[in-house]
Amino acid sequence: MLKTKSAVFRRTGKSIFLALLYGLMSAIAVNDFLNVTNSYSIGMLGAAQLIHALNNHLSMSLLMTLFNVPLFIFAWRVFGLRYILFSGLAALSNIVFLSIVPTMVLVKDPLTNTIIGSAMIGLSVGWCFNNGFTTGGTDIIVTYCQRRFHKNVGFFANTVNGIIAALTLIFFGPSRIIYTIIGMLTVNGLMDYAFASQTDVMVVIFTKKAEKLVKQLRNFTHGATVLSGKGAYTGKPTDVIMVVTPRGQLSFLRNLVRAVDQNAFMSIQKSDVEQGEYTHYSL
Repeated sequence: MLKTKSAVFRRTGKSIFLALLYGLMSAIAVNDFLNVTNSYSIGMLGAAQLIHALNNHLSMSLLMTLFNVPLFIFAWRVFGLRYILFSGLAALSNIVFLSIVPTMVLVKDPLTNTIIGSAMIGLSVGWCFNNGFTTGGTDIIVTYCQRRFHKNVGFFANTVNGIIAALTLIFFGPSRIIYTIIGMLTVNGLMDYAFASQTDVMVVIFTKKAEKLVKQLRNFTHGATVLSGKGAYTGKPTDVIMVVTPRGQLSFLRNLVRAVDQNAFMSIQKSDVEQGEYTHYSL
């Protein structure tokens, strides 16, 4: 029980740290790199940049707040309270840091500015995704589509961000869109690289304490199935528990299993989900 609580505290602390880190990194990326070369970011952040460029009387902090409210209502209905808490903290920290991080020219080369700024955003967003929450904005839509259709995050992000690129071309011409497209590709590439949890895995757990473990697994997000087995060598009964889960939640599942049964054997392999949802419980 103490180990489980300790794991929860560590996971919570890590989530808070990553949410604040995203807010700082994205604010530095926008204020000190992307805005220098008039390159626009992805999602709602990029949309806020674009609208702010068209009407600088509207602050980016205000725009980000207005964009996120309806999406967070949707996220609360779909993903639950924990998702809202950490995603809200990430969005709030981004809004705060955007207003306090000073704007300065650190690098003069437009391409370097675009790549550095986009890399900072892509990695920080991917880390948040990998820890089970998003950074608000269109990331909420992207996460829902990824979980629903099991496609790479970058696939959906490219579709959403194509609208921003098209509007950039319409309002500002081809000169700015080049760096915007490079930046978007960089963000999405590093976001997919950092977001390891977009890959589903099959976890097979061999345990002699299935009854206790099942009670803990009832609080786990994903479904599980219990099978009765027998050791070929010893002839003793052994229960087999099968779980399909995103790779990013393996750490939590592993800690949960170890807290109940230190001698449990876990086999992990990639699982390509083609059809249906693994949501039933045979516990």
